[in-house]
Amino acid sequence: MRKKVRVVGLSLGDPFHPLSRSGVNFSLFSRLRDQCDLVDVFDLDLRGITKACVALATFSPDRRRWGNRLHQNAWSFDIRTASARRALEGLDRDFDLIFQDGAMFHPPLDIGRPFVSYHDSNVVLAAKAGELSQGAHYGGGALRRAIARERRVYNSASLVFTMSDWLKDSLIADFGVAAEKIVTVYAGTNLPVQDFEKEYDGKTVLFVGRNFERKGGAVLLEAFRRVRKNIAGAKLIVVGPDTTQNEDGVEFVGRVTDKQQLAAYFRQASIFAMPSFYEPFGIVFAEAFAYKTPCIGSDTCAMPEIIGDGEGGFVVPVGDSAALADRIMKLLGDRELARRMGEFGNRRARERFNWDSVVAKMVFHFTRLVDSNENQRMSNAENANDLA
Repeated sequence: MRKKVRVVGLSLGDPFHPLSRSGVNFSLFSRLRDQCDLVDVFDLDLRGITKACVALATFSPDRRRWGNRLHQNAWSFDIRTASARRALEGLDRDFDLIFQDGAMFHPPLDIGRPFVSYHDSNVVLAAKAGELSQGAHYGGGALRRAIARERRVYNSASLVFTMSDWLKDSLIADFGVAAEKIVTVYAGTNLPVQDFEKEYDGKTVLFVGRNFERKGGAVLLEAFRRVRKNIAGAKLIVVGPDTTQNEDGVEFVGRVTDKQQLAAYFRQASIFAMPSFYEPFGIVFAEAFAYKTPCIGSDTCAMPEIIGDGEGGFVVPVGDSAALADRIMKLLGDRELARRMGEFGNRRARERFNWDSVVAKMVFHFTRLVDSNENQRMSNAENANDLA
């Protein structure tokens, strides 16, 4: 039996904290630990005096823009890259490859091991997405330099894993990455996929998201006002944002970190709606599918790919509250349609959007890569012996 591939992970944020990167880190690295020999994982996030200095250098009175600038700049990239070198050079165990989450640093190439990377978006897509995206602060020379940094990561990697074909297409078109080394593996839900008899009450719409503005919260509220005029008793539950507004039929419940409580909201809802302006992937749609809840999202980013217009729900034009209201009313008014779409989404979550299968695809390619490199080394050694 072949030994498990020995992997060193490089992460931003605590790799095993349940809430790190909205649960992605915990789910991803836990599965890697199960399916590989995970030698170690290093959190390269900025801390202490280093973070304070970079924060001062990137200050903006706009708190959201300041946060983006703090994490996405050449200084932070170089600091993380230097941290990656120190971490790898200090290891006391051998390893086969480096697994890097994201493109916000670059592992050293002279370590003599291949590296692979995993991504949800890139700087070009973020910069194109408008003022509400994480790339809104980029422009001119800063954008060109950021593109150059990311291009170096993608083109140095032996394999690039993406959460969507939307991103894969951009890496090919915008960064010149060879198509044959990009593998779309998707991402998993951070809630368990459930099989149960769901009741669709024809009234309850659910929104889950911290960034209410970027995720289309205002558009959804405008659409819901139309819905309330046509469907008596319709209600909208808003989970995530720290805001309290007085809106007829709308319940703002704030941030929910307890998974059982969050699952209860998904189980209760007839529809999940999040008409984002920009969404790097949108794992929350997969979480809705886990509870047989049909989804409505925007016709941009990876949302059409996740939902499947007319299959697991609907997609509507970005910012179009009238179209959103129409689709909400269609699903609330047709419980059998909602059930069919919810069942479709549930199957999609089982087959595609679960972390076990996502990581299994990665590990399959890890093994092929390591075996190929080993065969190449053996062939080179044999050729050298023949020449001697």
